[in-house]
Amino acid sequence: MLKEVGASGQISLGKRFAGQLFEMVIHPDERVELIPMKLVAATRQVAQTGESTDGTHWRPPGGYTRANAWALANREALEHYASDVATHGTAAEQLQQYLQETGDAAS
Repeated sequence: MLKEVGASGQISLGKRFAGQLFEMVIHPDERVELIPMKLVAATRQVAQTGESTDGTHWRPPGGYTRANAWALANREALEHYASDVATHGTAAEQLQQYLQETGDAAS
């Protein structure tokens, strides 16, 4: 379907899409993509308790207790890993350096 943008910068999609919400993505090649979205209003209760009015949670089951406990139990290993990353870079940075040193011969 071909649509022309008016002088004011607006485009009409027709009554079929009236009242709908779209995310507009403008790509580097100037392509415009409209993605239909559904708006879910956050309530004050959600912000304060993490529980919505229908009883669903936005946090993982059990909250972050398990993740926090794991991080505390593995603190020494995490600090060692962080030190290695600070010294040698991330795996992606190491791969990039390797490819530069080998002249991208592997690709």
